[in-house]
Amino acid sequence: MDTGACRDAALRLHEYLSDRFVQDDGSIAGPDPGVSLNLRLTRFVKSYLRAIPWRDRLYYLQAQAYWIWNNAVLADITTDRNYADAALRCASVVASRQTDEGWWHYPQAEWKNRVATVEGCFGALCLLMGFNLSLDQRLLDGAIKWHDYMVEKVGFQDYDSNSKAINYFSNVGRGLVPNNSTLAVWFGAALAKAADEEKYLEHCPAMVRFLARCQTDEGELPYVLKSEHGPGRVHYLCFQYNAFQFLDLYEYYLISKDDLAWQVMQGLAGFLSSGLTEAGDARHDCEVDNPVIHYFTAAVSAALTRASQIGLGDYRSVAARGYDRLLGVQKADGGFDYSLGDYGILSDRRSYPRNQAMILRHLLVGASEEWQ
Repeated sequence: MDTGACRDAALRLHEYLSDRFVQDDGSIAGPDPGVSLNLRLTRFVKSYLRAIPWRDRLYYLQAQAYWIWNNAVLADITTDRNYADAALRCASVVASRQTDEGWWHYPQAEWKNRVATVEGCFGALCLLMGFNLSLDQRLLDGAIKWHDYMVEKVGFQDYDSNSKAINYFSNVGRGLVPNNSTLAVWFGAALAKAADEEKYLEHCPAMVRFLARCQTDEGELPYVLKSEHGPGRVHYLCFQYNAFQFLDLYEYYLISKDDLAWQVMQGLAGFLSSGLTEAGDARHDCEVDNPVIHYFTAAVSAALTRASQIGLGDYRSVAARGYDRLLGVQKADGGFDYSLGDYGILSDRRSYPRNQAMILRHLLVGASEEWQ
């Protein structure tokens, strides 16, 4: 893998995002593929009519988290204080948007008034990353406030007598979703480390046991498991979801050294090793290769790189195939189109800052061996 090329691509993408999507207050916002009708249809209309100045500037906490994380990494490896300043400005906006109860509003109108675990955990991770850069106590206090709300109001569903999954929402029922639990254990470990308090790891072992017990023999974590609150579904965007779940658990494991998490990651790495096509694109799902979505490719490549770095197996050649493909589709301005081959003939060539901030993070993982 050409780590230098990953570095250069990351710096170009950072400049692109800074120029196009960073707001005056330091936050990052812009169009997003979204959910429901927009994800299935409306985004294609806007893509093919890009000359129209669509005014869909959405503020996702997930986008803020990746933007802060990217800038914190770049501040560390370049010693350029401007990156740290960018991260802290963004974290300050996140803190200002937190409600008194500790949660954040969801940006999409389709999920108005829902309190989402994913957004809350990403919001709190923003605050923790800002705290790590500044030691500003108000940022740590905000993360603790989300933790308390998550435990007391979002709550858990039991999978069996000693394992459990975090709920998807605090106020709308849904089945047991592994993706939420991997993020929650990462957040719990990050908070325990920042606060120097092991009590914030209290619920993590039970969530990891849930992940281990629902993991398939192939190493895949199902998309959602049936419960009294909703139906189950094993396969949905399998490789994308499992790549992010691996990367969440990787961050959790670095802090916790949880042996069971290691075993889950080992299975995930094996599953992900079949997640790229010969051309290097991430397979869309377990059963189909298309459409091609570039941030899927970035996530799978980063997960396999991390798996190799910590000794779960040698997946370097597979990861290199994904990174080579990713570098080949980067545009001259530093950005990336969203997707190719939707419904067989459509493409989405709009630029979405949330997903491109993810690609930036994963390019930095690809460059990490050079910087190390």
